[in-house]
Amino acid sequence: MKTAGFIVLLAIPLLFACAPRKPELPLIAVPADPLLQALARHRQSFAGLKAIASVEIAKRGRKRKLDTVAVVIDHTRRFRIEAYGPLGQSLMALVWDGRDTLLRLPGEEGGILPGPTGLERFFGEGMEASELCALLAGNIPEADASDATLLCRQNGDCILELRNGSLLRRVRVSPPAEGSDWEPRILAYESHRADNLMFQARFDEAVEIAHYRLPMRIVIENPDRKLQLTVLYSEAEVNTPLSDDIFSLTDETGTVNSK
Repeated sequence: MKTAGFIVLLAIPLLFACAPRKPELPLIAVPADPLLQALARHRQSFAGLKAIASVEIAKRGRKRKLDTVAVVIDHTRRFRIEAYGPLGQSLMALVWDGRDTLLRLPGEEGGILPGPTGLERFFGEGMEASELCALLAGNIPEADASDATLLCRQNGDCILELRNGSLLRRVRVSPPAEGSDWEPRILAYESHRADNLMFQARFDEAVEIAHYRLPMRIVIENPDRKLQLTVLYSEAEVNTPLSDDIFSLTDETGTVNSK
């Protein structure tokens, strides 16, 4: 009797394991224009961000956490990301003034690099500076919407695909509320080029600040470089005036860089 009971106990999990999985709800094509218009309104409602965050950088199995990082974004035109130590000393900085970048990493002298070079050294190829601005604000960059496809599951998330030649941007958004205008919540973003995933981002823990929905946790990944950047905002101000001095390409360690 004991042996029979033991066999029954073993068989029950196997029966559940062999049971067919519940099929996913099919994706159904729906008109993309209402969502595109809502995403444009959301993008236009954002002018800038000043925030304090903790940032974890994981690269090829190695992790580093920066507890105090200032993030300043001027729409998609300029940004400054700077990490500070416990005594207020600057540990690293990545600044884009709309044209060139200043990159200073721990143990290295700061230097101005032309165009997107500084960003490529940090994130790898495929991400534009304006795109990083958008992602750090929980937004998606402006894109050609002439070839847009929207696929939705019944009572589920929707996938927006934006194609432009070999470039494919894929955006996962929350479903629209029944009987109301679409107020999308951006959940994830992917950028593909020639069927190769360049990078992806996830957005969580959104809160409304100055009538703008800002995700307080953002994860950006570059699979090829095995790089993952996790940004967790602790304080944030949205749409506040920003000084041009913030985006000056001057290394505050004392070295003034010339172009």
